[in-house]
Amino acid sequence: MQEFQTNKANLTQARLQETPVHTLGDGEVRVKVDRFAFTANNITYAVMGDQLRYWQFFPPNGDEPEKWGIIPVWGFGDVVESNSDALPVGERLFGYFPPANELIIAPKRVTQTSLLDGSVHRAELPPGYNLYQRVNHERGYDRAHDDQRMLLFVLHLTSFCLHDLLKSNDWFGAEQVVIISASSKTSTGLAYGLADDKDAPHVIGLTSNRNIDFVKSIDAYNSVLSYDTLEQIDASKPTVIVDMSANTDVLSSCIST
Repeated sequence: MQEFQTNKANLTQARLQETPVHTLGDGEVRVKVDRFAFTANNITYAVMGDQLRYWQFFPPNGDEPEKWGIIPVWGFGDVVESNSDALPVGERLFGYFPPANELIIAPKRVTQTSLLDGSVHRAELPPGYNLYQRVNHERGYDRAHDDQRMLLFVLHLTSFCLHDLLKSNDWFGAEQVVIISASSKTSTGLAYGLADDKDAPHVIGLTSNRNIDFVKSIDAYNSVLSYDTLEQIDASKPTVIVDMSANTDVLSSCIST
């Protein structure tokens, strides 16, 4: 068995670490990791690993555990061994996994469609990351869509929350919403949500020159501008800026426009 570990101080350094076989305790379940997505979003988990405790979800095996960490990923796994009456062998789960061959969990609060991992080291961590979906019990589950779900689910969940925040606050009085880094997956999800909301303000997508044709093809923004044409934004209108870029220069330019 192996797990993929990253040097927490230098993310360009990584290793495959051999892991010992874990004998299941009472109530524990062995999940074979089937597939997972690894994107820029996962790098964010590593960059914020100490501040937001992402490194704590999956403690590393091997020497120098304080140096090496496991970057969490979203993916699918299958139960191959179980000491839990609530979760039999053959169950397929979607959720937070290590990039490794397997994960040992201690299911609790098991419902027909979901469960939480009750492992002691995860007890104080955000529960949303400890939630696993029992996908075989979902209406309309299609394994052919697993790859899209791994890539988009979490980011589009963020998009949904952003849309809900804006709408529940009556758009903060804005007459237009400016989304920076309009080509990102989270931005795209938010743009689709706003486009589907008849009460949403005018939505402007900002992107680089190389991505402008792609963003226009999405057909989710009312208008699309490059970072070089910020002067076309009507600065007289109350505006909400949603910044997905973390580019302080672009954000400052938007604010001063």
